[in-house]
Amino acid sequence: MRPDQLAVVLRPRVGWEALDLGFQMAREWWRPIWAVWFCVYLPVAGLSLLVFSNRFHAVLLLWWLKPVFDRAVLHTASRAVFGEPQGAIATARAVREWLPPGLVTALTLSRLNLARSFALPVAQLERQRGADSRRRQAALGRRMRNVGVWLTVVCSNLEWVVMFGLVALIRMLEPSAAELGPEDDDADHSFWGQFAKWGLREALLYVAAVSLIEPFYVTAGFALYLNRRAILEGWDIELALRRLEERVRSSGASAAVVSVLVVALGCAMWAAQPALALDDAPKSAQTEIRGVLASPEFSQTREITRWRYIGPSSKDTEADRKVPAFWLYLSALFGEIAAYVLWIAAAVLVVLALYFLSRLVPEPRLRAGPGYRPPSTLFGFDMAPETLPDDVAGTAAGLARDGRLREALSLLYRGALSALIHRHQLRLGPGDTEGDCVRAVGRTLPQSADYFTRLVGAWQTTAYAARVAEADRIEQLCNEWRGHFAPGATA
Repeated sequence: MRPDQLAVVLRPRVGWEALDLGFQMAREWWRPIWAVWFCVYLPVAGLSLLVFSNRFHAVLLLWWLKPVFDRAVLHTASRAVFGEPQGAIATARAVREWLPPGLVTALTLSRLNLARSFALPVAQLERQRGADSRRRQAALGRRMRNVGVWLTVVCSNLEWVVMFGLVALIRMLEPSAAELGPEDDDADHSFWGQFAKWGLREALLYVAAVSLIEPFYVTAGFALYLNRRAILEGWDIELALRRLEERVRSSGASAAVVSVLVVALGCAMWAAQPALALDDAPKSAQTEIRGVLASPEFSQTREITRWRYIGPSSKDTEADRKVPAFWLYLSALFGEIAAYVLWIAAAVLVVLALYFLSRLVPEPRLRAGPGYRPPSTLFGFDMAPETLPDDVAGTAAGLARDGRLREALSLLYRGALSALIHRHQLRLGPGDTEGDCVRAVGRTLPQSADYFTRLVGAWQTTAYAARVAEADRIEQLCNEWRGHFAPGATA
C-alpha cells in the first residue's frame, strides 16, 4: 500500500470530514461500486425470498449476511482509491482474495460490532487475525471509533427512513377503499407481530433501501480507516518528502555535480577539523529541519481550544466573604421566589398547551350543532326519512328473497345512513367518503360499528367490484339491521 498511488487527496482530517470523503468516493465511483453490489446482493436476495415463505425470515437472513456483501464493495472501493478500478466481472474473479479473510469472525463474534465498516479493512486489506487484529483495531480506533459507531447508527436509521418513506408513498397512492372492511380481532398487533406479517412488497422495499444506503456506509468506513492511518503513519509527511525528492531530481545533472562537490568539501572539512564539525552538526541539522518545516507543505497550522475545569477561583471566594450576610440572604430569597415563579409559569404553559391540543382533537361524539342541517342526498341516495319504507329490514329481506340482492343492500345502506344523520344527528356531508362514515360511527356508536363496517364492505363489493354478496350474508344483515338502526333500537 503506497500513499503516493492514492487517487484521493490525503491529509489529516477530523472524523466527520473523513466520512464526507467516503460519501464523495461513493458518488465518484458509483458505477463500479453499485454494479458489484447488485451483482452480489440481488441474486442472494431473490433466492432467499423464493426459499423462505415468511418474508421476514428472508429479510433477517439478508441483514445477517451484510458483512459478506460489504466485502465486495470494499474490494472495489480500495482498488479505485489506489488507481485500479475494477468492474463486477473482475471482482467476481477475485472472490478468493476478498471473501475468505475473517469471514467466520465477521458473521459471528464481530457481527454486532457497531464500528463494523471501520474495522472491516483491518481484516480484509491488512489480513490481521486474532489478537493482532484486536490490537490493530484498538490502535486505529482510539480517536475514530466513536465516529464509526455513529456512522453505523445513522446509516441504520436512514435505511428504515427510506423504507418507511417508500411504504408511505405506496400507501398514499393506493385507493382508500382498500383500507375498509372488518378487522381481524385475532391478529397480532405487537411489534414483532407486525414484522411477521411482512409480505413481498415490504421485503422488496427493504432490499431497495439497503441497496441505496449500504455502499455509502462501506465507503465512509473505509475513508475513516484511511484517515486514521494517514494520521498515525504520517502519510502526508511522506508525500511531501516524495514531492521534494522529485523536485530535486528534476533539477538535472548540475544539481548532482553540485551535491558531489558539497559532499567532498564536507569530507575535507571533517578530516581537517573533527571537533569543529561535531559542534556544527547539530546546528546544520536544526537549520535543515527549519527549512523543511518552512516549506509550503508544512505551513498549515490549526488552533485547538479545550475547556477544562480548574476549580473555584480564590478571588471569587474572597469576594463572597466580603459581601454582607443580609445581601446573601436577600439574594437567596429572590432565587427561591424566581424558582416558584418559573414552576408556576411552566404549569400555566402546560395547561394552555393541553387546552389548545384538546381543541385540535376531534370530539368523541360528532353531534350536530344548532346550525347543522342534514344533507338531503348522500352518495347519490335520497336521505329523507319519508322516502323509506316503515320496515326497512323487512322490505330488504323481501327483495333478497326475490333475488334482488343489490336493491336489498342499497335499501339497508340508505336506511342506515338516514338513521345516522337524522336520528343520531351524526355530522356527515357530501364530501365525506365511506371510510369517513365508518370512522365516525366507530366514535359515535361503537356498539354498531362492527355491523356498519360489514354493511359498508358488502355494499362496496356489490357497487364497486360488481360482485354481489351471498344471499345468506344479506339475510343476516337484514336480520341484524333492526337492532341497530330501527326506531327505538338499543343494539
